[in-house]
Amino acid sequence: MAVKVRIPTPLQKLTNNQSEVLCEAADINGMLAQLEKAHPGVKERLCDADGKLRRFVNIYVNEEDIRFLQGQETTLKAGDDISIIPAIAGGAPKKTEITKKRVMLVFPQGQIKEPAVFMMAKKFDIMPNIRQAKVTETIGEMMLELEGTEPNLKKGIQFLESRGIKVEPVAGDSAR
Repeated sequence: MAVKVRIPTPLQKLTNNQSEVLCEAADINGMLAQLEKAHPGVKERLCDADGKLRRFVNIYVNEEDIRFLQGQETTLKAGDDISIIPAIAGGAPKKTEITKKRVMLVFPQGQIKEPAVFMMAKKFDIMPNIRQAKVTETIGEMMLELEGTEPNLKKGIQFLESRGIKVEPVAGDSAR
Protein backbone atom coordinates (compact mmCIF):
# COMPACT_ATOMS: atom_id res chain seq x y z
CA MET A 1 0.00 0.00 0.00
CA ALA A 2 1.61 3.22 -1.15
CA VAL A 3 1.61 6.29 1.07
CA LYS A 4 2.96 9.74 0.20
CA VAL A 5 5.64 11.05 2.57
CA ARG A 6 6.45 14.77 2.59
CA ILE A 7 10.15 15.26 3.26
CA PRO A 8 11.28 18.40 5.13
CA THR A 9 13.80 20.59 3.32
CA PRO A 10 16.75 19.71 5.61
CA LEU A 11 16.39 16.01 4.68
CA GLN A 12 15.80 16.43 0.95
CA LYS A 13 19.53 16.14 0.23
CA LEU A 14 19.14 12.48 1.31
CA THR A 15 16.15 11.92 -1.02
CA ASN A 16 17.81 13.29 -4.18
CA ASN A 17 16.14 16.66 -3.57
CA GLN A 18 12.66 15.12 -3.63
CA SER A 19 10.10 16.88 -1.43
CA GLU A 20 7.77 13.87 -1.60
CA VAL A 21 8.45 10.14 -1.83
CA LEU A 22 6.21 7.10 -1.98
CA CYS A 23 6.58 4.27 0.55
CA GLU A 24 5.00 0.86 0.93
CA ALA A 25 4.31 0.43 4.66
CA ALA A 26 1.66 -0.85 7.05
CA ASP A 27 2.58 1.56 9.86
CA ILE A 28 4.89 4.44 10.78
CA ASN A 29 7.70 2.08 11.88
CA GLY A 30 7.50 0.35 8.50
CA MET A 31 7.52 3.70 6.72
CA LEU A 32 10.66 4.75 8.63
CA ALA A 33 12.34 1.45 7.69
CA GLN A 34 11.39 1.88 4.01
CA LEU A 35 12.66 5.47 4.00
CA GLU A 36 15.97 4.28 5.45
CA LYS A 37 16.25 1.46 2.91
CA ALA A 38 15.59 3.77 -0.04
CA HIS A 39 17.40 6.81 1.39
CA PRO A 40 20.17 5.79 3.83
CA GLY A 41 20.72 8.26 6.67
CA VAL A 42 17.13 9.48 6.93
CA LYS A 43 16.14 7.33 9.91
CA GLU A 44 19.14 8.31 12.05
CA ARG A 45 18.12 11.95 11.65
CA LEU A 46 14.55 11.18 12.73
CA CYS A 47 15.05 8.49 15.39
CA ASP A 48 17.35 7.81 18.32
CA ALA A 49 19.51 4.68 18.68
CA ASP A 50 16.49 2.74 20.02
CA GLY A 51 14.39 3.59 16.95
CA LYS A 52 12.14 6.03 18.82
CA LEU A 53 11.31 9.36 17.16
CA ARG A 54 13.45 12.19 18.42
CA ARG A 55 11.47 14.66 20.52
CA PHE A 56 11.85 17.46 17.97
CA VAL A 57 10.37 15.38 15.12
CA ASN A 58 6.62 15.52 14.52
CA ILE A 59 4.86 13.15 12.15
CA TYR A 60 1.32 13.72 10.91
CA VAL A 61 -0.89 11.21 9.11
CA ASN A 62 -3.56 13.07 7.12
CA GLU A 63 -2.92 16.14 9.34
CA GLU A 64 -3.29 14.17 12.60
CA ASP A 65 -0.34 14.09 14.99
CA ILE A 66 0.68 10.45 15.54
CA ARG A 67 1.25 11.26 19.23
CA PHE A 68 -2.55 11.39 19.52
CA LEU A 69 -3.00 8.22 17.48
CA GLN A 70 -0.89 5.10 18.13
CA GLY A 71 2.52 6.76 17.88
CA GLN A 72 4.95 4.85 15.69
CA GLU A 73 2.52 1.92 15.57
CA THR A 74 -0.08 4.10 13.80
CA THR A 75 -1.41 2.04 10.91
CA LEU A 76 -1.31 3.37 7.37
CA LYS A 77 -3.56 2.75 4.41
CA ALA A 78 -3.09 3.34 0.71
CA GLY A 79 -3.23 7.01 -0.17
CA ASP A 80 -2.39 8.34 3.30
CA ASP A 81 -0.53 11.65 3.33
CA ILE A 82 2.38 11.66 5.79
CA SER A 83 4.15 14.87 6.82
CA ILE A 84 7.47 14.84 8.66
CA ILE A 85 7.90 18.16 10.41
CA PRO A 86 11.00 18.96 12.45
CA ALA A 87 10.30 21.41 15.25
CA ILE A 88 12.40 24.49 14.60
CA ALA A 89 12.70 27.86 16.26
CA GLY A 90 13.23 31.04 14.35
CA GLY A 91 14.67 34.38 15.33
CA ALA A 92 12.68 36.88 17.33
CA PRO A 93 10.68 39.39 15.32
CA LYS A 94 12.13 42.90 15.35
CA LYS A 95 10.94 45.20 18.16
CA THR A 96 8.59 42.53 19.46
CA GLU A 97 9.35 40.65 22.63
CA ILE A 98 8.87 36.91 22.73
CA THR A 99 7.20 35.63 25.86
CA LYS A 100 6.22 32.25 27.27
CA LYS A 101 3.00 31.17 28.95
CA ARG A 102 2.00 27.89 30.51
CA VAL A 103 -1.59 26.85 30.01
CA MET A 104 -3.75 23.80 30.65
CA LEU A 105 -6.06 22.81 27.80
CA VAL A 106 -9.17 20.74 28.37
CA PHE A 107 -10.63 19.45 25.12
CA PRO A 108 -14.32 18.68 24.62
CA GLN A 109 -14.77 15.15 23.32
CA GLY A 110 -15.47 16.38 19.76
CA GLN A 111 -12.11 18.22 19.64
CA ILE A 112 -9.84 15.46 21.01
CA LYS A 113 -8.84 14.15 17.57
CA GLU A 114 -8.69 17.55 15.86
CA PRO A 115 -5.27 19.16 15.21
CA ALA A 116 -6.26 22.39 17.01
CA VAL A 117 -2.86 22.96 18.67
CA PHE A 118 -1.04 22.42 15.37
CA MET A 119 -3.41 24.82 13.57
CA MET A 120 -3.04 27.45 16.33
CA ALA A 121 0.75 27.16 16.21
CA LYS A 122 0.88 27.48 12.44
CA LYS A 123 -1.73 30.23 12.12
CA PHE A 124 -0.39 32.48 14.90
CA ASP A 125 3.35 31.69 14.79
CA ILE A 126 3.36 30.13 18.25
CA MET A 127 5.82 27.46 19.37
CA PRO A 128 4.00 24.95 21.59
CA ASN A 129 5.95 22.70 23.93
CA ILE A 130 3.95 19.85 25.45
CA ARG A 131 4.73 19.54 29.18
CA GLN A 132 2.07 16.95 30.07
CA ALA A 133 -0.77 15.28 28.25
CA LYS A 134 -3.54 12.81 28.96
CA VAL A 135 -5.47 11.85 25.87
CA THR A 136 -7.98 9.02 25.56
CA GLU A 137 -11.14 8.58 23.49
CA THR A 138 -13.09 10.58 26.10
CA ILE A 139 -10.52 12.77 27.89
CA GLY A 140 -8.20 15.34 26.39
CA GLU A 141 -5.98 17.36 28.72
CA MET A 142 -2.72 18.97 27.80
CA MET A 143 -0.34 21.29 29.63
CA LEU A 144 1.56 23.44 27.16
CA GLU A 145 4.23 26.05 27.31
CA LEU A 146 3.43 28.50 24.52
CA GLU A 147 6.11 30.79 23.12
CA GLY A 148 5.37 33.78 20.91
CA THR A 149 4.57 37.45 20.90
CA GLU A 150 1.96 38.58 23.42
CA PRO A 151 -0.56 39.55 20.69
CA ASN A 152 -0.11 36.20 18.92
CA LEU A 153 -0.45 34.26 22.19
CA LYS A 154 -3.70 36.12 22.91
CA LYS A 155 -5.05 35.38 19.41
CA GLY A 156 -3.93 31.74 19.63
CA ILE A 157 -5.69 31.24 22.96
CA GLN A 158 -8.83 32.90 21.59
CA PHE A 159 -8.65 30.55 18.59
CA LEU A 160 -8.54 27.50 20.89
CA GLU A 161 -11.40 28.84 23.01
CA SER A 162 -13.50 29.48 19.90
CA ARG A 163 -13.25 25.72 19.22
CA GLY A 164 -14.67 24.96 22.68
CA ILE A 165 -11.30 24.14 24.23
CA LYS A 166 -11.02 25.36 27.82
CA VAL A 167 -7.76 27.27 28.35
CA GLU A 168 -6.60 27.90 31.91
CA PRO A 169 -3.37 29.61 32.94
CA VAL A 170 -0.99 27.47 35.00
CA ALA A 171 0.36 29.07 38.17
CA GLY A 172 3.71 30.63 37.45
CA ASP A 173 2.91 30.70 33.74
CA SER A 174 5.90 32.87 32.89
CA ALA A 175 8.69 30.47 32.04
CA ARG A 176 11.47 33.08 31.95
